[in-house]
Amino acid sequence: MIEFTGDYFDGRTSRPVPAAVACDGTWLMIRDQNNSLLLRVGLKECSIDPPLGRTARAIRLPGNAVCETFDHRAIAVLERTAAQNPGLRLVHAIETSWRAVLLSLAGIILSVWLFHTFAIPSLAGRVAFSLPDSIADAVSSQALAILDNGLLKPTELDPDRTADLRRAFGRAVIETASDASRCRLEFRKSPLVGPNAFALPSGLVVITDELVALAETDEELEAILFHELAHVKNRHALRMVIQDAGIFLVVSALAGDLSGISSAAASLPTVLAQSGYSREFEREADRFAVQYLLRRKSGVTPFQDILRRLNRTREALPGEAVFSTHPVTEERLQDMDKMKNTPQ
Repeated sequence: MIEFTGDYFDGRTSRPVPAAVACDGTWLMIRDQNNSLLLRVGLKECSIDPPLGRTARAIRLPGNAVCETFDHRAIAVLERTAAQNPGLRLVHAIETSWRAVLLSLAGIILSVWLFHTFAIPSLAGRVAFSLPDSIADAVSSQALAILDNGLLKPTELDPDRTADLRRAFGRAVIETASDASRCRLEFRKSPLVGPNAFALPSGLVVITDELVALAETDEELEAILFHELAHVKNRHALRMVIQDAGIFLVVSALAGDLSGISSAAASLPTVLAQSGYSREFEREADRFAVQYLLRRKSGVTPFQDILRRLNRTREALPGEAVFSTHPVTEERLQDMDKMKNTPQ
């Protein structure tokens, strides 16, 4: 027998009547304080409202009558007897258990982290590689214009020197099977940025005069060019912009709405100047460069040498460098040694 006390509302007036309720599994009987029977109804004719925190539980009776009680334990037994609200009983049990709440919170945090770490980069990659070249061109033109108005100045390199480097760049484009019709090399001077190079989504690679001066051999500069062409081929800049913009831009782009890409791309110059590429993208570009250096039998030493010099000059720069958040140089050098000793 299930017994509990509560308030009975007869459905005709709003006046509550203190009542005692008993259920034998088939019939529900409600009596007043004088033990007079107010209602006898089959349990199957009753509807028990789902639990809501610690508020009063309500039993809906025929004729708009209601019985309310704070005896949650008795109502839980009545629910099981009547086979009502099975799923909501579980939800209520979770809501009222601090251990379950903490576990659920941990699950939410883990899910958000996994989604942000793996799902968004994967989706951003799909979006970046599906974008038409016109979008990449617009993003690159916009980014270069912003950089030219702020961080970069016209090059002061000798035309013969730039011509030699453009020929080397052309050879690198061919060797890496890049799109020669879209890839081009530009030069800029920038005391603020210092020795640097960066690639824009259209295939434009920019090298500063300071980086050319820092290099002791053309092989060192060619290693940098291979590295930057890897950023172009893998669309790292676009992927970075899309990832930073968040899931709404990713979903919109997957649905075919590309209007937000150009707006989000306005952040590319800032990201390049202050953050640089992610460590994952930098390692991917390093592997790409090392692969072609080894195929040319020139080895990775030129690449390692210029990275060491870049690392030494970085701290002396008055402003932020694109290489400022690259993986720790020593880690990159060690990775290159491992690649060098791994069969290609």
